Amino acid sequence: MGLLVPRVVFAACETREAPLVGVTLEQCVEADAEHWRVSIELSTADLGLAVSRPSERARTVERWVAESPGVRLAVQAGDFDFPSYAPEGLTVGEGEVWSDTTDDGVHALIGFDSRGVGVFVPPRQVVPAETWMDDVVSGVAVLRDGVPVECAGRGCERRSRTGLGLDATGRRLIAVVALGDRPTRLGVTDAELGALLREAGAHHGLRSGQGAWSVLWSGSALAVPSSDGESRPTAAFLGVVDRGGGAETRLRGIVGVEGMPERVLMAARIRVESLDGRLVAEGGTLTSGAYWEYTLPVREYVVRASLAGYRTGCKLCVGVPSSDVWCSVFLTPGEGSQVCAPPPRTLEVGPWPEAMDAGVSDAGADAGPRTGSVSGCAVGAEGRGWIVAVIGIGAGVMRRRRR
Repeated sequence: MGLLVPRVVFAACETREAPLVGVTLEQCVEADAEHWRVSIELSTADLGLAVSRPSERARTVERWVAESPGVRLAVQAGDFDFPSYAPEGLTVGEGEVWSDTTDDGVHALIGFDSRGVGVFVPPRQVVPAETWMDDVVSGVAVLRDGVPVECAGRGCERRSRTGLGLDATGRRLIAVVALGDRPTRLGVTDAELGALLREAGAHHGLRSGQGAWSVLWSGSALAVPSSDGESRPTAAFLGVVDRGGGAETRLRGIVGVEGMPERVLMAARIRVESLDGRLVAEGGTLTSGAYWEYTLPVREYVVRASLAGYRTGCKLCVGVPSSDVWCSVFLTPGEGSQVCAPPPRTLEVGPWPEAMDAGVSDAGADAGPRTGSVSGCAVGAEGRGWIVAVIGIGAGVMRRRRR
């Protein structure tokens, strides 16, 4: 066993065209190592999440995307048994529980409810299917509290792997797809996958796929195809859905001096950022009254205002579809910068009873013409009786229904 940090963690990542607003897509390459990472802002109004329904099992990614209106990005959502194509661990797709799946106390799970609550539940807790669950994916825990979980068994083999995780606030869903099983791409272990998830911004994470089933669909094509180029059916996918609204909001305000409403700062500079710190818009004020405005996609933003001689100020602003949102920023004389970090909003669910025996499952890694598990090892790390759950704010994550 070992806890290795892959050198690709230290590689420079290049931004690629993202299929949706609120999604960031990056490709990271270092010699014979490569991975893609995706950051999804769960509060973006135009985004939804969807996991395959039980009736959609045994689809290739091309077929599932073609039959799922609005899906613009997809990754594998759990190892599975063959030939039943039943995912390992509790799985829920758009409110439908996969009746041939249960939580075994060995796998971790990430779940979302219809209000935009993101939940990570560590191994050992046995979680039943509950009414709040809208989409649930299970897998081997690879990252806990920002620390990669030590690999075991076949999880220590380097190969293609997919990971899903939540950041510390629960406002971002992180996906990592690492290439392996190729002559020029070595792949990663479970522990290395955990390190990649952490580098991408996750605080907790699990392995949701591996081997020839570990693929990434983005936009209208495969960004990461199967390791041998042949698409294979899998049990379930997790998709990011374009709700098709294209809603915009207008952020507007003035830059003034704190405690002095009659004084405005016409020379101030404005910077609008996404919650992960990426620049969305910047510029100066528009009038002698230090007025500014930007028309942007509906999501959460951090608006910063700066001027020499004043402490850089900031404000969290939540866009409202087809509406104006006032987001004025008031500065104080001095130096430095104000901190605007959105606090997590937690939902208390659980804890659930612990499994009597949550050990290590070391199943075979490849499907064949027999009944068996299409997976690696499941690490039964010691867990506490707690979970992390966060409610998306603002417009919130809306669930796509295909009923």
